[in-house]
Amino acid sequence: MPGYKDSQNETFISITVLLLLAITGTLIFLKQFRYDSSIFPSGMILSIHSNQPLLDEKTESALSLKNMTPMTPPETFNGDNLSEKINGKAELYLSSGFKSLTSQRFREPDDPDSWLEVFIYDMENIANAFAVYSVQKREGFIPLELSKYSYKTENALFLVCDRFYLEIISSKVSGSLMDSILSYSKDFIKKTGAGEKIIPDTKLFPAENLDENSIILFSSNAFGFDSLNMVFAADYKTKEGKIKVFLSRRKNKAEAAELAKSYSDFLSSLGGRNIKSDTGLGNIRIIEIMDAYELIFTNGPFLAGIHSADNLKEAKELASALNIKLGETTGVK
Repeated sequence: MPGYKDSQNETFISITVLLLLAITGTLIFLKQFRYDSSIFPSGMILSIHSNQPLLDEKTESALSLKNMTPMTPPETFNGDNLSEKINGKAELYLSSGFKSLTSQRFREPDDPDSWLEVFIYDMENIANAFAVYSVQKREGFIPLELSKYSYKTENALFLVCDRFYLEIISSKVSGSLMDSILSYSKDFIKKTGAGEKIIPDTKLFPAENLDENSIILFSSNAFGFDSLNMVFAADYKTKEGKIKVFLSRRKNKAEAAELAKSYSDFLSSLGGRNIKSDTGLGNIRIIEIMDAYELIFTNGPFLAGIHSADNLKEAKELASALNIKLGETTGVK
C-alpha cells in the first residue's frame, strides 16, 4: 500500500533526523569539556588590550597551572559586558580605568569538585590596579611576598602585578589547590617581570605607627565627595585607637588649593563647623562634623589631611608629621 510505505519512510526519516540531532547535541556538550591543546595551549591564554605586551613575543603566551587541567576555555570581557561576569562590582572596575578581563576555570584531574578560577584584570596602570586591589581587601588576609602588593586567604590569592590585578579563587580550602594558585602566580610574575614595581605615593606617609597593610586608593568619590579622586589613605595606630590619614597628588598647587576649598565647603554644607587652627600650618582647615574632626591642608601639589578623627590633639600631631613628610618631596615646609 503506497500510503502505508510513505508513512513508514517518513517515520524512518524522522527517527534518523532525531538520532542525528541527539548525537550532534551530545558531541557539542562533550566538546565543551574536552580540552583541545591545538586551540588552547596549556594554561591560561591572556587577552591584552594595550600597547604594552604582557609577554615577550618570543615567549609562549600561555601560563602553566600546576597539576590542573582546563575546565572551561578562556573568556574575555570588556567595558560593555563586564557586568555579565561580575554583576554588582563592575562599576568599581569601570571607574578605576578597567580595560579588559580574562578568566578561566581549571580543575584537578581526579576530582571535578576541586577547581579554581583565574581572573586577570588589565587596569591600564599600576595605580588603577592597586585601587581595586586595596578597596576589596578581604578580612583575615595573610600578606605575601610574591609582589609588593599581594595577599592570600584560605581559598584565594589576590595581587597587583604592574597594570594587572589578579584574583585566583578556589572552590574549597585545599592545600593542593593553594599550591596550584601559588605556582600560577609565581609564573605570571616571572613572565611579566613586574613583581617589584611600587607606587611612589604610598611611600609618602610618615612611617611611625603606620599600618602599611591598611593603605588604600580611592579612585573616585573619596569620603563621599564626588570631586575627590585618586586619594591614598592609611590608618595609624594611636593611644585612642586609630586615625585615617589621606593624601592626593594633584596637577599643581593651584588645583590642590581649589580642591581643599571645595571639600571643606562640601563638609560645611553637611553641617560641619569650622574650628580655629593652632597647628602652625597656615593653610589648614579643621572642621568638626558628626562628633569627629576633618583636617584639610595642602603642601605644594598635594591635598592632604586627616579623615574623621575622634581625638583632635592626635589628629593635629599626625597632620604636622604628614606635612613634614610631604615637604621632603615638595620642598615646602
